[in-house]
Amino acid sequence: MLNNRKHPKLYAGIADKGVEFFINRNDIWCFHAGKIYKGYENIPEHIIEMVRQDMLKHPEALKSLAEWENLSEDDYVRQYIYCRFGGMDEEPDIDKEGKINYTEYFDCGLRGKCKYEGRLCCTIKVDQGHLTKTELKVLKRITLLDKEIASELYVSIDTISSHLQSIRAKTGLANKVELAVFAHKKGLIE
Repeated sequence: MLNNRKHPKLYAGIADKGVEFFINRNDIWCFHAGKIYKGYENIPEHIIEMVRQDMLKHPEALKSLAEWENLSEDDYVRQYIYCRFGGMDEEPDIDKEGKINYTEYFDCGLRGKCKYEGRLCCTIKVDQGHLTKTELKVLKRITLLDKEIASELYVSIDTISSHLQSIRAKTGLANKVELAVFAHKKGLIE
């Protein structure tokens, strides 16, 4: 007789070439190629290089790292990993093909207070939960017309309307002007 219980999914890197970063005792660990790397300094260089290449694709994150007080140049990659990938979830941070994913919400303890929230990490904590990566993309374009946002994100205007409704519900803000002010305060738009 077959057991109908759901089997837990293995974390990336336990049984494949993917990578799952996570925070343990305030240090970065990861699973990769069937091994656990305990501590940032033990993570293989080829993984660190993939992260460096990803960093170059995110100027808002680089700007945040440059502005971060008391952060040395040696800490840039470490802080980037900590902020973007610190939680452990069932989606790989780097899949077995080397594609980097931004699917998780990680509460670093500074949520709602960090001035780099949404620029360095991929989500923002708000009154009713947190904004998704896609909602942040919409919020970063909030000063545009809905049809312009839809065009830039290659989605329908109805999809943008749905995202805006969700963002308003989560933030408690009533309209695009209030959302634009919020986005400016968070440093998402200039």
